[in-house]
Amino acid sequence: MKLVHGDLSGEIVNEQKECVEWIIESPELFSKYVGELYKQANKDEGEFVLSENNKEIDIAKYSEIVINPLSVEINNRKILNKLYEELHKLSSNEVLYMKTLELTKLIQEYLLDLEQETNYILEFNNEVEMNALFKAVDLKCEDSGEDFFERLVKYIKVLVDLLSVKLVVFINARCFLNDERIRRLCEEIKYMEIKGLFIENSEKTCVEGMERYIIDKDKCEIY
Repeated sequence: MKLVHGDLSGEIVNEQKECVEWIIESPELFSKYVGELYKQANKDEGEFVLSENNKEIDIAKYSEIVINPLSVEINNRKILNKLYEELHKLSSNEVLYMKTLELTKLIQEYLLDLEQETNYILEFNNEVEMNALFKAVDLKCEDSGEDFFERLVKYIKVLVDLLSVKLVVFINARCFLNDERIRRLCEEIKYMEIKGLFIENSEKTCVEGMERYIIDKDKCEIY
């Protein structure tokens, strides 16, 4: 997988680099590239190109930008929609199909029993929509009170497993994570077989397992 930009001579991310620290010392260029990448991740146009096996792939679909690792949403709308889609398919497969029919029948019988206990004549849809049922019981990925770093790792795993994300971009993550946690995060990223891009606005100590690509204050590329 590669990430390149039309204005830059070097490859920001490539097959040999699992985790890259992209240091942009110029505030002007930092704002430009982060802003442009953010727009493209939200389906806008830009000059970043993400490719796999020499074929361009959709940045909005296969990448995720983490601006604040303290407030990642493991159960955001995009994730829940995909989760419900997968569970709906499972409810119709050969393993669970009969149980799904039984559940539908039980719900219908229960509603009829409820009607018998009232003075009303009720009507309801005989077809139970599984997605509506998932929402009704607030079905979601487990998100208990863990350390924010563990939640961040879990969030990335959910992105990879459910949304097939291939590139996770962190903005100034080293303001939140010490060197040891950055190293551990890189290990997790390598284990998940994806790419991690850490965009920073200043140079800090080198972290084991990270490659560096620098644009200095004079706008020179060092890689």
